[in-house]
Amino acid sequence: MKRFILDIAMLAVLLLAMGFHFLPQLWHEVLGLVLLAGVAWHLGLNFRWFTSMMRGKWGKLRLAQTGLGILLVLCFLTVMVTGIIISNHVFRELWTGVPLHRSIFIHQMHLASAYAMVILGGMHMGMHWQALWQRIKKLPLLGSLAVHPALRFWMVVCIGWAGVLISRLDHVGDRLLMKHIFGTMASQLPGGVYYLLMLCLMGLYAAGFYYFQRYMQKRAAAVTGDEKK
Repeated sequence: MKRFILDIAMLAVLLLAMGFHFLPQLWHEVLGLVLLAGVAWHLGLNFRWFTSMMRGKWGKLRLAQTGLGILLVLCFLTVMVTGIIISNHVFRELWTGVPLHRSIFIHQMHLASAYAMVILGGMHMGMHWQALWQRIKKLPLLGSLAVHPALRFWMVVCIGWAGVLISRLDHVGDRLLMKHIFGTMASQLPGGVYYLLMLCLMGLYAAGFYYFQRYMQKRAAAVTGDEKK
């Protein structure tokens, strides 16, 4: 239960930090530090994953899962390092008079890696969806999804549609390509709507990676069945 609460807290902090245009810059930087503490705790709780990396067989699915984990960690480190460099409050004294602090490239890298982290974080949720679902379905109002497959299907469809919508409104593709974006239609949305849509963006990639895993598992099972024959 402790891990589940930590995961939910990290998700909430990440989403709040992504709404940087709704927050004072100081709050955004503080949320970044809170997220850093949460991720460090999360990695500590899952340290066995790192120690078991060299054990067992390496199939295509395991390679994809491990690559996803490594990319997510690298993206997070990039967000933290670039965030510290461009800090105007918490770490301001470290960078006074340093040209790198004002670098547009560093600012764009910070944004690109943050949006990449949202996408990879969504995929990471999809990778662990079976375990997460056991907790989520016990929450109020969500238990009905477990007994109504049709409702669950249409909810996934709506989440996917909303994820595509926010991708277009917030120019996520352009941000990942480190294009300089002055403002988007997403920044004009009410805060609650923006955060909900960003959650749906993560849900879109969570669903995508979850079904990718199922496909790979079925393929592996089919190959194993053929070999036994």
